[in-house]
Amino acid sequence: MIMEYKYTLDPTSKKFRCPRCKMKRLVKFINNESKQYAPSEFGRCDRESACGYFKYPSNNKQQYLPTTESYVAIPKKTISYININVLDRFGNNYNQNNFISFLLQHFDESLVYDAIIEYNICTSNYWKGATIFLQIDNEFKIRTGKVMLFNALTGKRVKKPYPHINWMHKVFNYKEYNLQQCLFGLNLVNKFTTTICVVESEKTAIIMSMIFSEYVWLATGAKHNLKENLLKPIKNYPIILYPDKTEYESWNKKALLFSENNYNISTSNLLEKLNLEDGSDLVDYLFYFNGN
Repeated sequence: MIMEYKYTLDPTSKKFRCPRCKMKRLVKFINNESKQYAPSEFGRCDRESACGYFKYPSNNKQQYLPTTESYVAIPKKTISYININVLDRFGNNYNQNNFISFLLQHFDESLVYDAIIEYNICTSNYWKGATIFLQIDNEFKIRTGKVMLFNALTGKRVKKPYPHINWMHKVFNYKEYNLQQCLFGLNLVNKFTTTICVVESEKTAIIMSMIFSEYVWLATGAKHNLKENLLKPIKNYPIILYPDKTEYESWNKKALLFSENNYNISTSNLLEKLNLEDGSDLVDYLFYFNGN
């Protein structure tokens, strides 16, 4: 027998307006048979800490479907990629990149240059001064790129009048794009890698790599994106998770499950012990105590 649910969360990147926080961050439930969305009240807001809205359809009971010899497995969709030429097209104009301008205020130019090369940081004019964080996998194929706008002085994300964040495949208006994300920075992992540190944001991974270069720093891109399918390529390496403040319990629960599957993984609770705002990360901690 195969156990299935009538409804599951929409696996695409499409978002709707959340009933609670009113932001366009709700992932709806979808009927597995009809492929239609459940009513708008049912879904999960991906602002887990700031909002936390999560409502299941009331009739989402488990269904037990009989298997037969005529059962045919549905083939997996082919992963979509973005052409490697985006590196030539967008890997320039760093004097117009707010994130790079911020880094140059705090780090030597040589360190910033190395980070640009290692993480293939790009510049976008989608918003003036925007940055592209490419998700390049361990075969050096580009899964997608995240376009984000930062304040050049503070290094903080621009969230008003709306969160300035988008995906490259959406900017390019690709149709039927099968996005399967990978860890940001995955292309840096090689046979000489010793310990891998995983954080939430791309910005944090880049900055930490300039301070503690003896480790390889990767990012999930979102707090809810700590998933085993993203960690599989680094399963054979020692992994240390550094969740944002208030996320230790959530990430540690997942880490314990991964450990049962032979991952050498641990979770740092450093930020939980410090007098920092909820949602603070390692960069906030370092800049706070260094007075920058």
